[in-house]
Amino acid sequence: MIDTVTFDLWNTLIHDTRENGETRTNLRLSEIYNTVTSSNISIQREDLKRGYFECLEHCISVRKKGLDVSFTDQIRQFLELSKTGLYSELDDATISRIEDIYADVYLEHPSLIHSSSFEIIKDLKAKHIKLAIISNTSMTPGTTFRKFLFKNGLAQYFDALIFSDELGISKPNPDLFIYTLNKLSSAPKYTVHVGDQYQTDIVGAKAAGINSILIDPNPTAEDWDGIYPSLTYDSLKSLANNLNQMLSL
Repeated sequence: MIDTVTFDLWNTLIHDTRENGETRTNLRLSEIYNTVTSSNISIQREDLKRGYFECLEHCISVRKKGLDVSFTDQIRQFLELSKTGLYSELDDATISRIEDIYADVYLEHPSLIHSSSFEIIKDLKAKHIKLAIISNTSMTPGTTFRKFLFKNGLAQYFDALIFSDELGISKPNPDLFIYTLNKLSSAPKYTVHVGDQYQTDIVGAKAAGINSILIDPNPTAEDWDGIYPSLTYDSLKSLANNLNQMLSL
């Protein structure tokens, strides 16, 4: 009988739009450009944009190896990729300001919490199920996601909030799942992980010996490489309507 449920965050419990992501990117670049140039350092906004996306690609390549980059290192790489030596030209107060801009823009233009998230989490908590979030981060650090989740009243239901940038490992690395279970004193065979990405959520959970649920409206089983989710639902709402099936795994 399942006594622990872990959730992916992005596009599972929360969702976003391309427009919202573009707004965050533009605000980051504009405010950081103003901050850097106000320190009497010459740089083009296009150089910051190039460095930003090169940094994103670098972080993606690291995560594909099951590792991750700390937020501090991400900022350092972003600045150095924008202009060689830029990080060392800036004083500590300016770097701290850039870190705040980079992170806090998410709180100004946040994602939306899925309409079924609270229903599922409250129902599971009422059944005394241990709950955790296991999330890979991208441009926004785990510390900011944690603030967002507390502000919106979701974090309080979870026993652990685990973010890849804070540990230097990312899904599908099974170590991230095992770390979470150790914090919860939970066993893999009594745990199920819920997520929307086959390669990170399902493959990673399987490697850790954990049951898994894929949330996907159009699953393509022919691409599953012999590793299958325990259950598949087309939406989080469908999962909400079938919690007992999940808990009986």
